[in-house]
Amino acid sequence: MKTKAISSIFLLFTITLGMISIAPSAFADHHEITITPISGSGLDSGCERTEEGCYNPNNVTVYVGSVIIFSNTDTAPHTFTSGVPSDDVPGNEFNSSFLSPGDSYEWTPENVGEFPYFDMIHPWMQGLIIVQESKEQAHSEAVVEEAVVEEAVVEEAVVEEAVVEEAVATQESEKKGGGCLIATAAYGSEMAPQVQLLREIRDNQLMNTESGKSFMSGFNDLYYSFSPTIADMQRESPMFKEIVKVGLTPMLSSLAIMENAESESEVLGLGLSVIALNLGMYIGLPAFGIVKFIQLRKN
Repeated sequence: MKTKAISSIFLLFTITLGMISIAPSAFADHHEITITPISGSGLDSGCERTEEGCYNPNNVTVYVGSVIIFSNTDTAPHTFTSGVPSDDVPGNEFNSSFLSPGDSYEWTPENVGEFPYFDMIHPWMQGLIIVQESKEQAHSEAVVEEAVVEEAVVEEAVVEEAVVEEAVATQESEKKGGGCLIATAAYGSEMAPQVQLLREIRDNQLMNTESGKSFMSGFNDLYYSFSPTIADMQRESPMFKEIVKVGLTPMLSSLAIMENAESESEVLGLGLSVIALNLGMYIGLPAFGIVKFIQLRKN
């Protein structure tokens, strides 16, 4: 009898210890959650058509006051911005701005609602956060069943958005690099002819040659260090947006030359010519004008 009693006490103690060890981690899941990009999702579109999506996790349900950590565990830069790519002014709820690999950003929701988010550098990457009222979180079968129901509600809630996402995915399906943030903000759409010209030159000419790939690799590191800031400034100031649009026109005209490049040597030769031409237009001519103006003032 004593042996049975001791065995029963030991079994009860083991079960209690197990419940204590499990409860804190399950409870923490509702108060702090980390969202990371799927590895390689920034290199090319396609993750948005998988069951998992482009983030881990892609769709989450949390409570008001929860801590959501956006951690860039990928090898490419990312942003975590509330809204969808078609918004005139995205980032009203949160905007991590440019996150280099290894960087992270935290957001604590204060309001109940559904908050879609996306990556401004790789706009095909989109996810959804559902925020509910805070409540005591008991760990029981009832909570598990409720979570299943909530997941079904999330799936139904994004059906209409999925139609828009599919259209965006189709537009972005042949992308081999990041989005043209400054041009997209200037012309208002990924489908603008000017933005399509830049995309086609990148994908059809530069990314099909070794010299073009090497150039794009270095260019992306420089471009994405400042382009999210310029794009944000355009959305906030219509006048600045028009100035940028005027400034882009000569460059777009010169880049049209690259459409004729097919071989490695042509891409290299025409590419250097375009770079020299743009340096002359954007730096040489203004510098010449300043020098002439100074000389005239002296005379």
